[in-house]
Amino acid sequence: MNDVIKNTIKDLSRALPWLIITILCIAGLYFYAPNQIGLLAWTLTKVSMGAFLGYWIDRSIFYYARPKDLDSDKDAFIHSCYRRSIIIAASVIACGLGL
Repeated sequence: MNDVIKNTIKDLSRALPWLIITILCIAGLYFYAPNQIGLLAWTLTKVSMGAFLGYWIDRSIFYYARPKDLDSDKDAFIHSCYRRSIIIAASVIACGLGL
């Protein structure tokens, strides 16, 4: 049970650097253009949320074909990486274009 919790925390923390980068960008933009901070924060939040959701959408749909599990088969590994990047890109675009 303890290993399950550790693995879950490890999986959730994979996107943590992007969250930190987003927060730092918002702080920097506050000093650059304080009158636009609301719009900029909203845009950055949507794009970051799209990347996070795209990653987890791929993990939940293709739970049996994660890139790290397909390391031994080079072609399957490459295709799973392409698949994941396409899903994440589509999610980022969808969230970025949405209102």
